[in-house]
Amino acid sequence: MSTDNLSTSSAASLLTLETVSRHFEQWRREKKKGERIPEQLWSEAIALVEVYGLSQVTRTLHLSGRDLNKRRGIVGSGPRRRRGEASAAFLEVEPAVVAQAQRLRSVPTCLELIRPDGLRLRIEPGDGIEPLAVLERFMGVV
Repeated sequence: MSTDNLSTSSAASLLTLETVSRHFEQWRREKKKGERIPEQLWSEAIALVEVYGLSQVTRTLHLSGRDLNKRRGIVGSGPRRRRGEASAAFLEVEPAVVAQAQRLRSVPTCLELIRPDGLRLRIEPGDGIEPLAVLERFMGVV
């Protein structure tokens, strides 16, 4: 296979998912047993992720999303987000902080709690809500 003759920058501008798919198919037909995917093919796949998205690239090229993300320098499998969606900030809140915020009540805030088992609870400001009691009950303190 001769993908080495294109520089990475010019190749990225000419690549389509169909073209890279053909490169992978050709490599798979010609590879020896146990041979690893060449760096050039990984580079082509990485260049396509920004245009087509991770899911479409991995499905079409028959790659592992985890492996492709490692090659992209993205380690771990945090919460999934859609392209263009802002990530939520994570803040660990101790019950004492919630109690203090309840006393101040100057800034209406919204709390979203996520337990280690994945159960979520969203608390929005309102009359009659005791955030500390809700927090303790949700987290299993009581």
